[in-house]
Amino acid sequence: MRNTSPEKLLHIDTARLYQKGVGAEGIAPSMLDALTPELKRIHRELANKSTGGLEAEFACLNLHTAMPAAFAQIESMAHAIREFEDVAVIGIGGSSLGAKAVHRALSAASPDTSTPALHFLENTDSYRLQSLMQRCPPAKFAVICISKSGGTIETVAQYLILREWLEKTLGRDGARRQQWIVTDPDHGWLRELAGRENIASLPVPPRVGGRYSVMTAVGLLPLAAAGIDIRALLAGAAANAARCVSDRPGDNPALEIAALFYLLDTGKNKRLSIVMPYADALQLFGDWYRQLWAESLGKRIEGRPGKPTAGTLPVTALGSVDQHSQLQMYLESPLDKFFTFLAVDAWEHDLAVPVTEENRKAFPYFVGKRLSNIISAEFQATRQVITDTGHPNMTLRLPALNAHALGQLIDLYQRITVYTGLLYGINPLDQPAVEKGKKLAIQLLRGDDLA
Repeated sequence: MRNTSPEKLLHIDTARLYQKGVGAEGIAPSMLDALTPELKRIHRELANKSTGGLEAEFACLNLHTAMPAAFAQIESMAHAIREFEDVAVIGIGGSSLGAKAVHRALSAASPDTSTPALHFLENTDSYRLQSLMQRCPPAKFAVICISKSGGTIETVAQYLILREWLEKTLGRDGARRQQWIVTDPDHGWLRELAGRENIASLPVPPRVGGRYSVMTAVGLLPLAAAGIDIRALLAGAAANAARCVSDRPGDNPALEIAALFYLLDTGKNKRLSIVMPYADALQLFGDWYRQLWAESLGKRIEGRPGKPTAGTLPVTALGSVDQHSQLQMYLESPLDKFFTFLAVDAWEHDLAVPVTEENRKAFPYFVGKRLSNIISAEFQATRQVITDTGHPNMTLRLPALNAHALGQLIDLYQRITVYTGLLYGINPLDQPAVEKGKKLAIQLLRGDDLA
């Protein structure tokens, strides 16, 4: 397992979400004060609905205490998977995005060539799948199939193709020993298949939805197979949870941020929530956040004509790349946005910029500088012009790119999302509109008309 740096807490800076930090477009302290009774109520609701471990309604907020009991089984399976050179992780949405984001972040920070390459198969793209089968020897290839329902069409279709490919070379029994399944403990096609063919499997806790499931076997099995320290990941989540036990926003960062994001929407008409990490390794964290935020909060609010819909539109950007694409619009478009910047304090790998005498005159500001100095300057400059323009923004600084920091970040965002849903008065765990689309897709595959 990859080791982690000393276990430090995220630095959370919300000052520029307030009027004192950003001007009139920010939140006045009086607005937050007026929301205090509601914040106390939703905190009680969250606490009550989190009681009961994996049986609780908000079981997703208990994974840091519930999942360590499964470490031995997960790590045993991961050890077997590490015998292979390539591993297809088949899943989509919440069955993929979290693990993919953490893997990208931590493998970029500390690459481990002794572990298998993970290939995340999400979209039903024949070019991608065909290329993978052409490049990878079947005998050195493993499959992790992940679907809570056990019947996700994009996942099952690709799994069936890979099963047939393995069986043609290895035979049915040989292929079976190179497959692992993560699905509902009792129901669905995948659960029936695992039992019928004796395929190694792990359960998804029934009360944990896909987009909240990265810290279940959904994310922990592929991450452990890639050599990532899943114990540190859960320890980071526990460290953040311990910061969020108060019903006072000043002492509970998840509650404060949820309140400020809610007020920016309902009180300041901020409709776009932009997450902009300043590290390539964190780019896919934006994809995970986008699903979490959109699917949890983008819903109609019944019986509230003045505010018929909940949630803000999540947008992802990457610093400093998108300073050269999106920043122009951010700076000269309506003030309907708020920003979250993600930055890294300690870079494990930090290259110095060589400055010879012949280029010193052109680039004197590079003398004695490293790449971390440049990206930090880009971040601080962009944050300043965003602030000067009047866009509220906050900064989350990771002490380092390690599993403990990622665990904190994931737990923080999951709590922010649940709190925000409760403020809107909607269920942050369901996705009724998405389910309708899934049913229509199956209807079309059957040859039925949509009318």
